[in-house]
Amino acid sequence: MSVKNVGLPGGVGFVAEEEGVREFRLANGLKLLLVENRVAPVATFLVLYRVGSRNEAVGHTGATHLLEHMLFKGTPTFNKARGTQVAATLQRVGADFNATTWYDRTNYFETVPSDALELAVHLEADRMRNSFIADEDRRSEMTVVRNELERGQNEPMLVLDEAVYAAAFREHPYHHPTIGWRSDVENVPTARLKEFYDTFYHPNNATAIVVGDFEEAHALSLVEKYFGAFPASASPIPEVYTDEPRQEGERRLLVRRAGELPLVQVAFRTPAALGQERVLSNAELAARAAAPPDANDLYPLAVLAGALTNGVTSRLYQSLVETELAVSVDARVDQFRDPGLFNVYATAAPGVEPARVEEIIHRELARAAEDLSPGEVEKAKRQIAAHVAYERDGTHNVAMQMSEAEAVADWRFYNSYAGRVARVTAEEVRAAAAAYFREDARTVGHFVPKTGTGGGGGAGPNGAGATGARPARRALVPHAPRFHHDPDGGAGRDDAPGLSEPGGKASGASGRTAQGSVGFASRVVREELETGAVLLVLENAATPTVAVTGSLLAGSHFEEEGKPGLARITAEMLKRGTLRRGKLELAGALEGVGADVEFDTDAFAVRIGARSLAGDFPALAATLAEMLREPSFPAEELEKLKQQTIAAIREQQSDTAWRAYERLTQALYDERNPFYTHAGERLAESVASLTVEDVRGFYERRYGGRTLILSVVGDVRAGEAVRVLREALEGFGGPEGVSVEVTDPEPPAGARREVVLVREKANVDVLLGTAAPLRRSASDYYAAVLANRALGESTLSSRLGLKVRDAEGLTYGIASRFRAPTLAAGPWYIAVSVNPSNVERAIDSALGVLRDYVEHGIRPEELEDEKSSAVGSFKVSLSTNAGLAAALWNAEFYRLGLDYVERYPELIRRVTVEEVNVAICKYFHPDRLTVVVAGDIDPARGESAPVS
Repeated sequence: MSVKNVGLPGGVGFVAEEEGVREFRLANGLKLLLVENRVAPVATFLVLYRVGSRNEAVGHTGATHLLEHMLFKGTPTFNKARGTQVAATLQRVGADFNATTWYDRTNYFETVPSDALELAVHLEADRMRNSFIADEDRRSEMTVVRNELERGQNEPMLVLDEAVYAAAFREHPYHHPTIGWRSDVENVPTARLKEFYDTFYHPNNATAIVVGDFEEAHALSLVEKYFGAFPASASPIPEVYTDEPRQEGERRLLVRRAGELPLVQVAFRTPAALGQERVLSNAELAARAAAPPDANDLYPLAVLAGALTNGVTSRLYQSLVETELAVSVDARVDQFRDPGLFNVYATAAPGVEPARVEEIIHRELARAAEDLSPGEVEKAKRQIAAHVAYERDGTHNVAMQMSEAEAVADWRFYNSYAGRVARVTAEEVRAAAAAYFREDARTVGHFVPKTGTGGGGGAGPNGAGATGARPARRALVPHAPRFHHDPDGGAGRDDAPGLSEPGGKASGASGRTAQGSVGFASRVVREELETGAVLLVLENAATPTVAVTGSLLAGSHFEEEGKPGLARITAEMLKRGTLRRGKLELAGALEGVGADVEFDTDAFAVRIGARSLAGDFPALAATLAEMLREPSFPAEELEKLKQQTIAAIREQQSDTAWRAYERLTQALYDERNPFYTHAGERLAESVASLTVEDVRGFYERRYGGRTLILSVVGDVRAGEAVRVLREALEGFGGPEGVSVEVTDPEPPAGARREVVLVREKANVDVLLGTAAPLRRSASDYYAAVLANRALGESTLSSRLGLKVRDAEGLTYGIASRFRAPTLAAGPWYIAVSVNPSNVERAIDSALGVLRDYVEHGIRPEELEDEKSSAVGSFKVSLSTNAGLAAALWNAEFYRLGLDYVERYPELIRRVTVEEVNVAICKYFHPDRLTVVVAGDIDPARGESAPVS
């Protein structure tokens, strides 16, 4: 017996160790990876199965993803009848959980308080071999997945991407979208899913990953206890052996459907993650991963993608966005198990033909093969190094990155990635461009909007968002994994400061003593500058990164009457030139070290987000302060920003989720209210009219240290960080004070129905909402939050989710939200996406749930579960630098005190059933809701004329 195996549980063998990762193997073939991280008392448990859509064929495409959904339906131990269904059980301990399917793998994961690790291991082991795969469940879950598919079909970029991959791959199963073809999703028999489950869900086809706060011996014993009882598969796991033949000529395609702006996608065939250009067997892949070749063109291609589109100074941004030919551009190289594609995505500016955009893309790709400079390559490499560091902050991020590596190679690919990128030379990048950007190996797709129909989705990955507002649902990204449920819960992300506080769904804090234990406040350095600015700094050396979160009171509420969009435009202009440096110099200073600075606006605040590697924090702080203190507002940059913003507004007007929210706020509020959302045409008109004098005047009236809050968390010395910021912000005074005076409107006295017609959309978005008189300072704030949690916080385990999604299968996502209870009271609504034929059923079902809740109130055991969930998710949320910076900022912005993080669990625990039931009756009125239906639906169903 090896010395390494001494003391291990029976049936567990040590395999390898490298850079903090320890690999073990169970007797049944299960691979186990352990990464200890004691920064926070949380742990992430993830199980990866080596099965994805690459294992499917025509007739059962989408089976892997549908099966992933089925594994949430229960086992003999975890099921609805026993009150232990998967989602509710995990929600009860505050777990952040989900599952995703992609080409090469399926994974299931949960981040839990450390004392709940055994629950996570037990549950994942149980559903590996004991899941119900029942026909009744398949029928209800099929309609859920179909609605997910329909939501994707609303997004032009996803539609084009699907078409390009189907054309680029004719024989290899990457031809099929991960979600599957619609007819296969609708008709695949349950027996086929069961066969798929029994073929691939075995320990010898899986890797279990544990990252976080645990004792190794305990983790090993848990995994052996729950997974060790299962035998390896009786038959070998089937291999994929279909190679895609060499492409011998350009392939072109055109998609013409509802939309606003043309899209262009150019794709080239590229090697797999380990550099191979053919499909490898499992044994061949394992051998190659254990001894990867020195030559691998994937790394130069990854650097090339960064040099082309990462940031303002990148080649394609300069040639397309800066010249106002495109709204956005992005380049990505697939890092799959089998050979994939290098993609360039571009959204054309209004009035620009896609052929012109394509011409520039080809020109710049050819130039890259000839004259890409060492400086450009070094900048892209530093950006990748910084991104890798950011992605390793937090147990969930580490587990997910290791999972992707295991799917395409093994965990050593994760460990070695940054080092391999660092060794790439400019010569190698130019050679890769010349070798792979061949006309005969490319596939080109154009999306051309139909005239006058409305249509399509948000701006591209680095495009400008609409002024002063964000869509009600997260933007879908081309070519990304399919989630079991929307990570945002189905109702979108909140629009105001303060809602990312502990206990919510946003990322939270880092630092072990921050997790509700005594001593957190004493570790925070708080300093108020002479200008009135407040600095908050917390040291956390878990990763070599720094995160900054901040705000100042200069949001849309403070705009002059008749100038909507001014606050957002002013904030965006901060990055477009200062008295000392132009836009390109500012961008180059940040992009050269992989740092980021972002400004965003909501009703009351300009929100500041920034990050850098620890060694670059002084430069980050100096650049951020320069942007805040010395913007020059160059006229030519204002004109470019206005055109980009107007284009983004145009796109947003064909997003059904956004149009529903826009109309809801118009129905609930008058134009003077900070939560009123201007119609797209009015907003674009206002943005077009803004002048440099308007922007400079708003800046001079509203910006300054009097209302500035900056919180900094990461690998810094607190005293030094304060000194750097104090010097950088010296003299940044600004207005003497800012008062916020808003009269909250009375909720509507009766029900009404609105229809927003958006043609040729496969999915309809519905909001049922009201003006809720809840502010962050309200005495019943926590009771109201808990009342809403039980009703609709989770699309899986809440009352709404259990009825409308789980039991009736009407939607992929339903949730309820208090949106922005901040310095004023924002709306409350139920959001649900459905097939057009299911609109009335979904509305009736949701209202039925709400009426029952109002009539009977919350059950005592239900409230206890929600309290446990809130406190547990509070612990889970405290795991990243950015999250902790947000938590510090939240406490300061609302004057909650630095000990708020410590007091939060008790604030939740002392809420009573009576208080929650009073809140239910106060805020939820099923017979006084405004219902907005947005999509391609018969206007006769609405009680008002359609808003087109």
